[in-house]
Amino acid sequence: MSQESLKGIFAPLVTPFQDEQIRFDWLEHNLTRLSETPLAGYLALGTNGEFKSLTDAERMDVVRTCARLKGDKVLMVGTGCESTRETIELTNRVADVGADFASIICPHYFASRMDDETLIGFYEEVAEHSRIPVLLYNIPKATANVRISATVAQVLSGHPNIAGMKDSGGASLFVFLTVVEKQFSVLAGSANYFMPGLMLGATGGVLSLANCFPEMCCELYTATISGDLPNARELHCKCLRANRAVSGTYGVAGVKTAMALAAYHGGEPRRPLRPLGEQERQAMRRALEELGLLQ
Repeated sequence: MSQESLKGIFAPLVTPFQDEQIRFDWLEHNLTRLSETPLAGYLALGTNGEFKSLTDAERMDVVRTCARLKGDKVLMVGTGCESTRETIELTNRVADVGADFASIICPHYFASRMDDETLIGFYEEVAEHSRIPVLLYNIPKATANVRISATVAQVLSGHPNIAGMKDSGGASLFVFLTVVEKQFSVLAGSANYFMPGLMLGATGGVLSLANCFPEMCCELYTATISGDLPNARELHCKCLRANRAVSGTYGVAGVKTAMALAAYHGGEPRRPLRPLGEQERQAMRRALEELGLLQ
């Protein structure tokens, strides 16, 4: 996969559940609709996909479904595990069924021991044994505050099989953009800093809003990279407000609710996560209607 493959908007796909079971027909419906949009691709088994709440067999079934229906889109798959060995094994299993990139979260159970040297060794060993290019995934709020430092990103950005990273750490995105190698792609992990990130060198974004409002996210990308800044600023503010009403307030359950409002199939989150209550649903509906996002 070339560096061009990591440009644009990617949807971090949800895993739709009903009564604790995966509804693969709903996942197929979502992929079919998303395939008709300008999205560059998808991230399966990420945070929005509730990766940690799936069994090993379920993870592979989700990846097979996504690979079968990805068409000309790029498919990233979350394969980060706590051990180097298991991460390599899962990465090559998803490669075998059609994944294009492996997105790998920091190991974090032994958080106090995850220093720069350990993380560099982890990612280098995985990359050396992976049959597909690797992406670093920095999301400290989900990894007991274990994070990819500027030093780690700088060192790993020179590895021939580490193509880039997704950053969901906030302001750290702007630091990474100043230290990584030129060929290394940095993807924003939130609409909150997506537009400024693009203007400073990010190649795209993995945005939860792209699950429900992919066209708006793609319009923001196009306006920004084409230099249409008045339109980009307006779309950026709209995305910020939508993001606050959806994942910024309610997380995965909020994304799934917004998807249902936008005629996708979000389904329920898997317990212990709880779905939104009726008052929360109505508050979200009002906020999205005010933004003109619901028909």
